[in-house]
Amino acid sequence: MPVSRRSLLTGLAGTLAGAAVGLAGTDPAYAAALAGAGAVPPPVRLWLRRDRTGEEVSAIVRTPDGYNTRDLLLLSWLLRDVGDGSSAVWIDPRLFDLLASVQGAMSAVHGSVVPLIVTSGYRTPQHNAGIEGAAKASLHLAGRAADLRAAGYGADAVAVAGALCGRGGVGIYPNFCHLDIGKARVWAGGRKPAGQPAPGTPITKPGDPA
Repeated sequence: MPVSRRSLLTGLAGTLAGAAVGLAGTDPAYAAALAGAGAVPPPVRLWLRRDRTGEEVSAIVRTPDGYNTRDLLLLSWLLRDVGDGSSAVWIDPRLFDLLASVQGAMSAVHGSVVPLIVTSGYRTPQHNAGIEGAAKASLHLAGRAADLRAAGYGADAVAVAGALCGRGGVGIYPNFCHLDIGKARVWAGGRKPAGQPAPGTPITKPGDPA
C-alpha cells in the first residue's frame, strides 16, 4: 500500500536499530546522520557487486568535467539482465548518481565503504513479464531502476538512505530495496500485516464465536 515519504522516514526510525550492524540503539540518530552526510563532491565513486555472478565494479561515475563514459559502460554491463541471456542496455547515469549518493551517505555513517549488492538491474520485456507482481511498465525495462541490498544492513536502512538522497521511487521488500529515478513514490511490498499469517498458509474451518 502506498505511503508518504514522510511516513516512511518516521515509521522506519523505530526499526533501524536492528537493521544496521553496529548501530543498534542509535535508530533515531541514524536517519539524522544520513541526512547530514551531505553530497560528495567529484570525483563521485561507486562500488557495486552483483548478487548472482559475484562480479564487482569500482567506478568513478563523474569527475569535475562530467560523467565518466568508460566507467558508466562497466556499470551498465554489471546491471545487465543475467536472467535473460545477459542482455544489456545503457543505464541512465542518473541512477548511478543516486546509488553513489546512497552508498556515500551510508558509508559516512558506517565509517567505511558499505558494499551495495545489486539483485536486479535492467530487465528484458520477456523476463519482466515472467516476474510475479512486476509492473508492466517497470522502470527496470528502461534502465532506470535497481533492486539492491547493502552488506550488513536491512532493506529498511537502504530505503531511508534512498528516500533522503533521491527524488524517485523507493520500494521496501523483505530482502532488498527497490530504487529508481522515476516519479516520487514509496511503497512496501511482500510484507504481511502484523499478527496475520502469510497468504497461502493452510487453515481449518473456524470454530463458532465464543
